[in-house]
Amino acid sequence: MIEQASIEQLLQKTDIVDIIAHYVEVKKQGSSYVCICPFHNDKNPSMYINSIKGFYHCFACKAGGNVFKFVMDYEKLNFVEAVEKVASWSNFSLTYTSQKQDNKKSIIHILPTLNAFYKQNLAKNKEALAYLYKRGLNDEDIRTFELGFAPSSNETLRLLQNEQITQEEALEAGAIKQNENGAYASFINRITFSIYDHKNLLIGFGGRTLDENNMAKYVNSPQSKLFDKSRIFYALNLAKDAIYKQKEMIICEGYMDAIAFHKAGFKNAVAVLGTALGEHHIPLIKRFEARVILCFDNDNAGLNAAVRSAHLLSLAKIDGKVVLIEGGKDPAELVASHQEKLLFNILEKGIELGEFYIRSLIASCDLNSALSKQKALEEVQKYTFNLEPLIANSYTTLVANLLGVNINDIKLSKNTRKISFINPIKQSKINNISELELLKFLYENNETIGLFKLLSTKEYFLHQDITKAILEQKNFEDPSIRELYEFENIKNLSNLEEFLYAICKINLAYFNKLKSLNLKQAFKKQIYNLLNQNLEKIKKSYQNDEVFLNHLIEVLKSVHFLDDEESLELFLNRLQKNIKDKRAIHYNFEEEVF
Repeated sequence: MIEQASIEQLLQKTDIVDIIAHYVEVKKQGSSYVCICPFHNDKNPSMYINSIKGFYHCFACKAGGNVFKFVMDYEKLNFVEAVEKVASWSNFSLTYTSQKQDNKKSIIHILPTLNAFYKQNLAKNKEALAYLYKRGLNDEDIRTFELGFAPSSNETLRLLQNEQITQEEALEAGAIKQNENGAYASFINRITFSIYDHKNLLIGFGGRTLDENNMAKYVNSPQSKLFDKSRIFYALNLAKDAIYKQKEMIICEGYMDAIAFHKAGFKNAVAVLGTALGEHHIPLIKRFEARVILCFDNDNAGLNAAVRSAHLLSLAKIDGKVVLIEGGKDPAELVASHQEKLLFNILEKGIELGEFYIRSLIASCDLNSALSKQKALEEVQKYTFNLEPLIANSYTTLVANLLGVNINDIKLSKNTRKISFINPIKQSKINNISELELLKFLYENNETIGLFKLLSTKEYFLHQDITKAILEQKNFEDPSIRELYEFENIKNLSNLEEFLYAICKINLAYFNKLKSLNLKQAFKKQIYNLLNQNLEKIKKSYQNDEVFLNHLIEVLKSVHFLDDEESLELFLNRLQKNIKDKRAIHYNFEEEVF
């Protein structure tokens, strides 16, 4: 079993926003983050994520909890599996209670061991070094990008055995593969490219063969708990600071291209891993709030990847452009032949994403008749009808020119009325800030719950679900408790005095909103109003703050429990006189009443 202290440490270290962003697109909104809830058919960002408190909450379906709960529900894992997955993503070593598991080497340490082995081997392999030097790389590039060389399968298997890494662990980390003949190394006689995620965790490798007859020039680590190529960019760990700073990301096709861009001074370059840009890349791009430059080769594979990527990015409302390198050369070849200036010029050009997609779409259509032009327009509309009207209509002139028709015949937007999503937090904020401040104090100081029950009641509160959850001492697993922490601009009550003042204000607010009052309610309203207007004046008549607070508690307790009109009227009259005479506001009302 995993030690509880280890789980708690992981929970404190883990950024819940970062983990949820592995699954869905996350956007910052005020002091919180929002996303489409993956646990129901959500059309609006109904899920709110509190990075400080470490929980998520959906205002629509009420799903919520901490980071482990999210991973459990999303991936249908049990608790231990979810904890271990979060730990692997957070580069955290769990500790276990059993001796067997205490001695178990965490899989996140396997790949760094392999990486050190690969780098050591590269230094001894003249053929591999000669290839890299020929491609324009130097020793500094090799160190920066942690390039290595994977030798024979037997040598790698022997290393894993010497390091006491079991076959099961090696398979789990993607270090080896297995077929009917047994286990073998994932990389054999290949130059290795270390692949890190944006949190600087080594998650896999790319491998380039030196055998030109090998059809598989490049291979990646197999899919594993650590490695999912559809969610990863090569060199993002080195590029992320530049991307944040420049708000621009260059996405190219391969490892060598990304390295070449960095050598040429474009430190914001990353590469896809042998596959086109996919929907799982979008949340990662959006977290950087970056404009994207797609830089692909001008061959069939590059063109197809550019078209798919431009379509995906533009529908995701990501700004950017497409750059295609002419002349049959890629960025790595340009840099290797010292043509960096040409690379600068190429990047200055480019076609906006939507325009590039529309041009590609129409170029693939037959435009020899009016009917064929209509069909081409319908293909374009399938795309533009999914864009915002303002964006879609901006392509009207372009489409008319490409089709050779009158601009008035082009309709690219459905012009449907957009329904704005009403933020439930903002809608609720107007209700009663004092109430929320008090509830937050009550939750964080649960020793005051008993006192609260003597001075007020749940029925006085607008947020009755939250109040009920607090009085029942629920934790963050309860959706009402999580909801409390999604309200913004709520100050923290710092002491008992502010707590009591807030009770006076809330109790009064309840009676103020009653449309018709009986005599008993009218007396209580007058008493709370009298207190609210004179609390500072009353406090000044006391020499001791502690005595003042004790007397205020007794007064609030009395008015809360007095239940007949005669007693309340006498209470009000005596309180008015004491305040006017600057006397203590509390005395034994019960003796005088009864």
